[in-house]
Amino acid sequence: MQHDVDRIIAEMEERSYCIIPSVISPEKADEARAILEGLLEAEATDASRAAKTQRVGGIAVKHPIFVELMAHPLIVAIWKKYLDEDVVCSTWTANTSYPGFGTYKWHPDFPYQWLNYPWPKSRISGQTIWLLDDFSEENGGTGIMPGSHRKGQRPPANMIAKWHPDGEILTGLRGSVMVYHGATWHTARPNNSDKPRSALLGMYTRPCYITQEDMLAQLRFIAKPSDIVQQLMGAKRFQPGIVANR
Repeated sequence: MQHDVDRIIAEMEERSYCIIPSVISPEKADEARAILEGLLEAEATDASRAAKTQRVGGIAVKHPIFVELMAHPLIVAIWKKYLDEDVVCSTWTANTSYPGFGTYKWHPDFPYQWLNYPWPKSRISGQTIWLLDDFSEENGGTGIMPGSHRKGQRPPANMIAKWHPDGEILTGLRGSVMVYHGATWHTARPNNSDKPRSALLGMYTRPCYITQEDMLAQLRFIAKPSDIVQQLMGAKRFQPGIVANR
């Protein structure tokens, strides 16, 4: 399927987010989820079981399929055009919500939660959510506050723990991708189904910002990384040196 990058960006600018159907096939999503399930089982802890949610970090070095999706041509094209040609990947993880998982507080993404006001009006970061399961209201599709990327601030304290009537819940079929501006207010929704719901989370950012995850340290564990993988994982970022009179 052909996707219109300009249309995707225009929708993201208008609504804070865009849902892109069928970026990969359901079979490809099933393959990625099966690999993730092995990692979930191996890395589960008492704390993750009690919380009914589990994050798997460093996925770029844990299976080639995750490197492939991190550098997917459509996703790279979107963030190169939206952020700039020298875009890097700030963090690349997986997240699973198990049956019985509750809600999460409204928040923007990195680095906006750490920035002082007023926030820069230029584009800094964008989030990518790969649906490895079908997302529904029942299993806790991501909650989004449309237009919130233009508010220039974090959600107020009196609303962060409550569902807001203006919020929308992401639903979509596995293999779809959701992209949104990093300043967008969003929240995880309860999983009231009888099955886990898994997604891959890729944050992309301008290279002048410190990445949330040390991607460059992971790069040396990837055999024969492509040029774009090297870029996304920070190998081509400006590295500070010593300024001296020579």
